[in-house]
Amino acid sequence: MTDLSGVRSVPAAPARPLPAGGITSPLRVLWLSAWQVIGLAAIGAGLGAMYSFLAEPEYRATTTLLIEPKEANVVEIDKVYDSSSVLREYQRTQYELLRSRELASAIVESLQLEAHPIYADDVAEMREGDSSWKAQVGSFIKTHAPAVYDALDLETYLARRETLVDVVVDHLSIQPVPNTYLVDISYRSPDPQLSADVANEVVTRFVYRERDARAGITEEAVGWLTQRLEQSRDELQKSEARLQQFLEDQNLVNVGGARGLAEDELTEQTRRLREARLRREQMANVYSKIRAAGSRIELLQEIPLIQEDPLVRDTKAAYLSAKEALEQLGPRYGAKHPTRVTAQARFDAARSAYFTQLRIRADGLRSEYELADSTVRDLQANVDRSMTRIQSLDRKDYELRVLEREVQANRELYETFLRRFKETEATSDLQPGNARVIDRATVPGEPVWPKPLLLTIACGLLGLFAGCGLVLVREALDDSVKSTEELEALTGTPILCSLPKLSGRKSTAEKLVRLELDDPKSTYAEGVRTLRTSVLLSDASARPTKRIMVCSSLPEEGKTSISSNLAIVLAEREKVLLIDTDLRRPRLAKLFGLPATPGLWQVLSGEAPLDACIQSFAEGHLHLMTAGGEIRNPQVMLASQRFHALLDTLSQRYDRIVFDTPPVQLVSDALLFARMMDAVILVARADTTGRKVVASAARHLRDTEAPLLGAVLNQVDIRRARDSEGGYYYRYGYYG
Repeated sequence: MTDLSGVRSVPAAPARPLPAGGITSPLRVLWLSAWQVIGLAAIGAGLGAMYSFLAEPEYRATTTLLIEPKEANVVEIDKVYDSSSVLREYQRTQYELLRSRELASAIVESLQLEAHPIYADDVAEMREGDSSWKAQVGSFIKTHAPAVYDALDLETYLARRETLVDVVVDHLSIQPVPNTYLVDISYRSPDPQLSADVANEVVTRFVYRERDARAGITEEAVGWLTQRLEQSRDELQKSEARLQQFLEDQNLVNVGGARGLAEDELTEQTRRLREARLRREQMANVYSKIRAAGSRIELLQEIPLIQEDPLVRDTKAAYLSAKEALEQLGPRYGAKHPTRVTAQARFDAARSAYFTQLRIRADGLRSEYELADSTVRDLQANVDRSMTRIQSLDRKDYELRVLEREVQANRELYETFLRRFKETEATSDLQPGNARVIDRATVPGEPVWPKPLLLTIACGLLGLFAGCGLVLVREALDDSVKSTEELEALTGTPILCSLPKLSGRKSTAEKLVRLELDDPKSTYAEGVRTLRTSVLLSDASARPTKRIMVCSSLPEEGKTSISSNLAIVLAEREKVLLIDTDLRRPRLAKLFGLPATPGLWQVLSGEAPLDACIQSFAEGHLHLMTAGGEIRNPQVMLASQRFHALLDTLSQRYDRIVFDTPPVQLVSDALLFARMMDAVILVARADTTGRKVVASAARHLRDTEAPLLGAVLNQVDIRRARDSEGGYYYRYGYYG
């Protein structure tokens, strides 16, 4: 294998951000495409002017109508039929009535628009048809089926009538005057007299129809009020009869007084009931103790309320005194001693009297409790009866109030209808309208459409805006490289030169490959010489750049023209060999007018010796080696040991070797031997090559450790470059 230790490699450059367009970028884009924008504006203005002179003129007549929100009040009464409370809704309603189809149909009939010359042709066409066979069919139907013909003719008439109504509605304009009750009614027509007639007829019909409608509404209101007045009178009489019958049935004179007496009685009974309940609650505890004592009289002594009785206290004192005397005589006298017998008798009598009084008092308390309980029940029954009576009075009072309200409502309704009926009947002869004509339409002297100057300017501005929009959209969607700054940022390498865009015969491929010889004072030739200078300056390193590869991302970017002209300018001082390594689509032989074979393919395959495959160019020290024809799989040959040995041999015989290679994005042929080069030049075409494509090609070259020397921006628009970057690279040539 070939030793690659001496191959020079260039490290990958750091990524750079793309240059920003700045605030002036849209303006710059528009300036660069000024002629396109101006052309579209001129086309728009021309179309507008053409339409202005070819379009049929239209005239507009205007009538001013006053629509007041309310009619004049003569007798200061509310209108029966005017229920609108929102002025805006009322006015909108009037505007819709002005443009209604009913009003338009009346205008078509009153002005006989079917016979007007403007619509006569359309009417005749609808009546007779567009071809003779329709007329023949119509004549046949009229002869053999008159009824069917009449029906068809009526249908045609109605269709024609609806068409004319649509025309009137479409050409009618309703425009309110701001901050007033005025409204302008305008009609557009090719006939000035017709426009004035229709505008005046609209307001006339509208005013008359409004007055007729108000008169009809008034008559309808009088009839309706009469009917409602009779119904309300009958309802009033029925409600009064029901009220009187209710008073008689319930024997009511004054429900309010009876209810007051019942409330006073209920209050007194409630007070007594509360006192009785309190008394019963007080006796309830004593009563329970008496019942618990039962027949054991001695337990009654423990009840405080019994002990508080005076008789109980007296008998108890006698009982205790007799008991004390007996206890004193007991130790002194025997049981049968008269003194003790007397004391014992007194004790028994006092004890019996005391117990008897306890029982009597207990029975009295029991009776008092039972009486209190009975009183509570009686008072509770009386309270319930009083409440029931009050509720009954309330129900009667409610029914009475309902009947009275019904009578009152019917009486007010009757009086309202009676008053409205008298007011409406009194004002039925006076129906002032709230719409009147202020200014009638006059026959216009000048058409309102088309306006040639205005239409021309408007269409021109529309074309101008459309052109600006298209240019900006195209620029926004364009992803191609446009400047050297973008190319330098995308490739990460310096820009060696920029070559201008050529037009005419110089732009052909046959002229471009030797443009440096044919026109050495051109800016293109100066650009190529700048590229040569960049290559020569790269020789300042330890190893000269003998092997120079010129490649591009995609086809048609100018790599062949640049490699050819670079070889030509290098051959002015050195011995240079130009090799066409694009074995898939070779072009150098055809462009230079040389035989295609033998060439590189024949050398690598051993079909021809090296010297036989090198052809001399007429001028300078330039030699060429063609591709030798197209082959399908050149990668095997370009990656072979024979090709590497050939490079070493040629490097010894020539000062410079320029390689024209295939695009690196489409095929990998050039990438196979890119590492063997001393310098690789990447060509990009301005306004054509995409940014992503250029960045990808540069990345592929670095991945293969190719010595990427720099980039060339080809086919640069000089005018665009001047405005965008100052034009430092295209100001080539000689000063006179």
